[in-house]
Amino acid sequence: MNTGEHAPFDAALRARHAEALDQLSPRVRAQLAQRRHAALRDQAQPRARRNGLRYAIAGFAAIGALALGLQLQRPPSLDPPTTPATVARTAPTAAPRGDTLLDQDPEFYAWLASPDAQQLAME
Repeated sequence: MNTGEHAPFDAALRARHAEALDQLSPRVRAQLAQRRHAALRDQAQPRARRNGLRYAIAGFAAIGALALGLQLQRPPSLDPPTTPATVARTAPTAAPRGDTLLDQDPEFYAWLASPDAQQLAME
């Protein structure tokens, strides 16, 4: 749009607006000015609220990561002491397997070291 073709219309609107403002009482003008200033203040507050929300989310994420880390570092619970009678009852169970997670899926760990995984983690 060319601003030149709308200039007469814009000027006429500004003149009407000025006439309307001249007809307002000083009390109404003061109220409008107060409301305008309050609205401008309110526009600045949502930005601060958003930052507060971001900090709260980051705090919850940090607490969650800390809780998860503490869970992973917890020593295994000790089994109750066994008596010879309980050992005799539990002896026929299968021998524990020597598989680890790396033995089960070594390709996953190879993928973790790849640039694709690092780029995905940065996103």
